[in-house]
This record gives sequence, structure tokens and C-alpha cells, in this order.
Amino acid sequence: MRADRLRLRRGAGEGWYGRYALRITNWDGVTVYDFDSDGYAEVAVRIAYGVTFGDGTTWTHGDSSRQWMAILDGRTGALPNYSSIPTTYLDDGPLAARLGVAYLNGTTPSLVAFMKNRKDDGSFNLMMGAWRFDGDSLDRQWSWLRGSQDAPDGHNTRAVDVNGDGTDEIAEIGFVLNGDGTLRYSMGPRGIVHGDRFRIADLDPSRPGLEGYGVQQDNPSGLLEYYYDAATGALIWQHYGGPADVGRGMAADVDPRYPGMEVWSFSGLYNAPANTLTQSSTSLTPWPQLGLWWDGDLTAELLNDGKIEKWDPSNPTASNSLPRLVSTWNYGAVDASQGVNPAFVGDILGDWREEAVYTNASYDELIVFTTNQPTTTRLYTLAHNPAYRDAKTFKGYMQSHHVDSFLGSGMTTPPRPNIAYAP
Repeated sequence: MRADRLRLRRGAGEGWYGRYALRITNWDGVTVYDFDSDGYAEVAVRIAYGVTFGDGTTWTHGDSSRQWMAILDGRTGALPNYSSIPTTYLDDGPLAARLGVAYLNGTTPSLVAFMKNRKDDGSFNLMMGAWRFDGDSLDRQWSWLRGSQDAPDGHNTRAVDVNGDGTDEIAEIGFVLNGDGTLRYSMGPRGIVHGDRFRIADLDPSRPGLEGYGVQQDNPSGLLEYYYDAATGALIWQHYGGPADVGRGMAADVDPRYPGMEVWSFSGLYNAPANTLTQSSTSLTPWPQLGLWWDGDLTAELLNDGKIEKWDPSNPTASNSLPRLVSTWNYGAVDASQGVNPAFVGDILGDWREEAVYTNASYDELIVFTTNQPTTTRLYTLAHNPAYRDAKTFKGYMQSHHVDSFLGSGMTTPPRPNIAYAP
């Protein structure tokens, strides 16, 4: 079935954004949001000596080794204001950055940064910080240094209200910071180490609160994947075995025969609430890359390497590949992120289904895929949900976004989001 798509072409030389060389990888160092709630988006970006802004001005400073957090006017590219990044780890070189947005006080957005550099011995320094832009000044709210603390990080950051008090926390694969920048908990002492991907969502709608699921890279204990209470970090179940480096991990409701969401890596597909193996790794199972809501039912579809597919849990070995809904390359789209991903996935056109944004091979055109399949389900747009809206601002290793209520087969109607619109 043909997918509806939009093509947006950038004219030659148009737009201040062309002045930046921002990579679509783990370390973009940029995000876009209306930080001062005036109805217009700003661009938050990490800068250093010699950066040229959209209005033609160039950033200079007496110390060319320093880095700064900057807020740019989204309409002109001019620099309204900036704030210094702490120099604690300056001797080890520049800090790579991953930026996003969190509502740390529950009402106003903050810029959140995950920043790392490498020491001579091969280990990493880790700093996290938060800034608030009020339309005039950009002020640092706090910074947190990992130092010698056992707080495992990964390749993704999530801003989500893990304890349901109305304010966001900042979550990494092995620890969570409170909204004031203090450590809420770490799972390092519980045996968690570095991993590539993790999820936080309402994986079990019968259980109060949110749950997390993560995968591990070369855990000395042989731990492959784990499921935990997102508010406390308490482990609920763990799986051990091989291979040691679990590079992918996915969570979505893809099997309506079981309540709640499924989780899977390369060790088989499990129903998360029951820790029940529903499909072994020796049979055809969904590839654990990206999920998205595409067709009219409430279970999730799958996106990997330009293919939107739908897994049929009642007939998993019907063919050598999953039933295909869309092949994006038929419309000139190319993978722009990590070789297998689009530039962006998310609900941007105002339905609870999601769009996939690609570029063409010349990188001068955006190709936006949106579903053409009707649905009888009526919900608020996903962007109305605080956890989903925050998630769209972070990058890292691209992962699916999650709402903070259960969206899947057998769901109840979610509560009306408590949001207010900008003037």
C-alpha cells in the first residue's frame, strides 16, 4: 500500500541552518524547542571559538578552549544569549554533548545536556547540566559530575516523570537524576553496566507507575537484559547468557494475546509483565530497532532500514521477512542516521500515529512519510503527552518515543494531558 508522503525542498543558500555542520549521530549537540514559551522555537546548541551565527556574527572569547551553551533565535539564527559550560574537565579536551528538554519544575522547559570527554587512560568524564532560558538570559540551574560514583551511562537520555509527582527526572540506562540535579538512584551497585539502549514506559498497565527495560554490553556477570521499577531502580527480572554485547533492545505492544508490552533483543521476545517467552530467537521475531504506530490498530509496527513492517505473532514463520507496509527507498528516501535509521520519527502532523522523516540522496530535500490508513481510535496527539514530547527532543542512538500511559491493545482511555498553550 502506498504511503502518503510530503517533500520539502531547501532552496540553494537559504536558511541560517546551513552554516552549521551538525552530525546526525549520538553527539548532535543541538535541539530545538520553544524554551521561553513565546510561541516561537529557539535552537539550543553547544558552541566554541569561531562559530558563525545566522546573522553573520562570529563567536569569539579570550579562551579559545572554552565551550558554551547558546540559545539561537529560531527565525534569524542570531544569538540572544549564552552560558558557560563548567570547565571542570577542560584539561581532557572538549565535551561532546547530547541535548534535550525536560520540565524539571513541572511547568517550564529546561535545556538538559549530557556531556562526555575521554581521559588519557581511556576512561570517560561525565557531566550533566540544566539551563533555563526566560527570553532574555540563559542561566545554568545545576551541573552534576559523575566523578567516582558508580552510575552507568549509555547512548540515550530520557526526560520523564518516573515517580508521578508532576516534575521530570533525567534518566540514563543505569541511573536517574532528580529535577534538581541530585542523584535519585543508580543501578550500578545492582550489577548494571554500560549498554546501548533502554526504555521507560508503562510496560505493565496492571502495575502502578512506569517500568524500564535495558540491554547490556559485555556485562561481567553475563547479564543481557533487565526489567525494573523506573521510580526506584529496583530490578524485577533479569536474563543472562549470550551474546555478551546486546546491541539492540526494543519495547512495544506487538502481541495482543498478552496484556501489556513486549520486550526483545536477540534472545527472544518476552511479554514484559509476566516475563514469559512468547517467541524464541530461533523463530522469526521482530528486529529490535524502532517501533512506531502506523496502521489503525493499537499494536505497534516496526521500522528498520527503510522498511515499515507489521509482525504477525500468530504466524511468525510465514516467510523469510515480515509483512511489508512501506519501502521508503521507493520514494527516493535514504537512511541518514547510523546507516539504518531515518532522520526523525515522531507524531508531528497531529494524529496519534507517527511520521518518519528522511532525506533524499542529495540531502537537499526532506521526505516525510505519514500513514494513509484510517483508524477508529481517537486519542490526543502523542505530542500532547509530556514524556513523548520530551523524548522527541533527545537523539543519541535513535530509539522509539514512549508515552507515560499504556498505549496498546486493551488500553483504557488515557487522562487528559495537563498542558497549557503558549500565547
